[in-house]
Amino acid sequence: MGNRRRIKINKMNWINSYKSTNKTEKYEVHIRIGTMTVLEIKLCLCAVKKCARFRFMIFNLGFEF
Repeated sequence: MGNRRRIKINKMNWINSYKSTNKTEKYEVHIRIGTMTVLEIKLCLCAVKKCARFRFMIFNLGFEF
């Protein structure tokens, strides 16, 4: 029977989504320490969906419109 080695081949699939047409313009920055939000900035520039256009939080206090 002998020593047979099994070679494990790891595969990686690359997804090229830069040219995709279903992207929305959303930008997000989050800095958190545990459950405390130090800084959160969200900006949604999409015109199709009804989402909050801008959100700003610092130290768990903030506003959105």
